This record gives sequence, structure tokens and C-alpha cells, in this order.
Amino acid sequence: MVEKFTHLDTGDIETTESFFSNRFLKARIESGNLSNEGLDLIFEENRSSEWQEKYWKQAKDNRLKYDEDVNQYITLILSDLVKGRSQTLINKYIVSMDADAGQTVVETSERSKKFNVYRINADYFLLNLGLLRSDTNILGNAYINKGGFYYSSAASNLKEVLGGRSTLSDTMEKLSLQFLKYVRILRHMKNSDSNFLSFNYKLSKLEIKKLERTLTEELIIKKKSR
Repeated sequence: MVEKFTHLDTGDIETTESFFSNRFLKARIESGNLSNEGLDLIFEENRSSEWQEKYWKQAKDNRLKYDEDVNQYITLILSDLVKGRSQTLINKYIVSMDADAGQTVVETSERSKKFNVYRINADYFLLNLGLLRSDTNILGNAYINKGGFYYSSAASNLKEVLGGRSTLSDTMEKLSLQFLKYVRILRHMKNSDSNFLSFNYKLSKLEIKKLERTLTEELIIKKKSR
């Protein structure tokens, strides 16, 4: 079901997907990170199967430069911040940024569960480092490698589940390879739009500490109940 809302200042009606998509794409352009940059649209045109087999790595590297799918994926996880449809699954698998998500699945052989754990925590890193943390502007590149590793692990486990590559595993791989770029785009989106998640700047230090303490207490209770 499509979620719609009304802008209080203009009265315009918009879907959550279009709201986030427009702002993310605008941030890409303004920050100099254009979609599909470096993609050669005729790279594989009229190529024989022998040529494609011989130059498979170059062909794959070229395909990874196509990132319209990443735009759509990030739009959807941003939209879910409002809808909250995935909140139950997120609450089940998410860990703190200083913990190791791999420990959550160390005793399971279920690739689908491992995929969900790594994907959910990778998304959590992306949104926190790009948008939600109040200190994103001073955090720098901390946790970047960890976030990229989570997306890489998600892609690997999904390929095991499906028996090969898929559109989603390719998307996860692109997010892994260019994790820092997408974090920077989200930071630009946050900093350039006065109407977007501005509550981050309105919380006092005392309120932030209270929120962090509450989240920590909830995490402890969740772990004890397992």
C-alpha cells in the first residue's frame, strides 16, 4: 500500500517513496556523485559469448557501475523509516554498532538468516552514519569498513541461498564497494535540506544521553530474554 502525506507549507500531496527519492537524487547531483558514473552502455553490445567469457571481469566491473538499483534500494529503506513495516525483523536481528553482527549467526547454518542479519545491520550502519546519528558530521570514516563488510557478507549469503547472483545480491555488492560514497550522499542530503530529519539538531545533549541509555537498557533486556 502506498503511503501518502501532505506538505504543511504547500498542501501538496506526495508519497514517501517520491519524497525520499527526489531528495536522495538531488543530493547525488549536488554532491557530484551522479548515478551510473563511468558506465559504458555499449560495452557488451554485439560481443560474442567467447569474448564475454574471456573478459568476464571487465564486464562485471562495468555492470557494477550501474547503480539505479542502489538508488531504489536506499529510497525503500528510507521510506521504511516512516512506514516501519520491517521493524519486527529489525528488532530481532539488530546489534549495536560496536558489537559484531556475525556473532548473532555464528551457530546457525541457515544462509537466509545470515543474509537477513548482515543486511539489516548494514542498512542500520548506512542510515546511522549518513543520517540518524547526531554526530555524523564529525564522525568521519569511522565504521565505514564494517558497514561495507556487512553488505559484502549479505551478498555472499544471498548468492548461497539462491545458487548464484541476483539483482539484489548485485545491489548489496555495489553498496559494499561504494559504502563511503553512499554515506556521504546521505550526509549531504541531511545537511542541505532544512526540512529533512532536522530533529537531529534539536535534541539537547541531555536528551540524547537519555535516548542512548534507554536503547542500551532495551538491548540488555532483549539479550536476557533470549
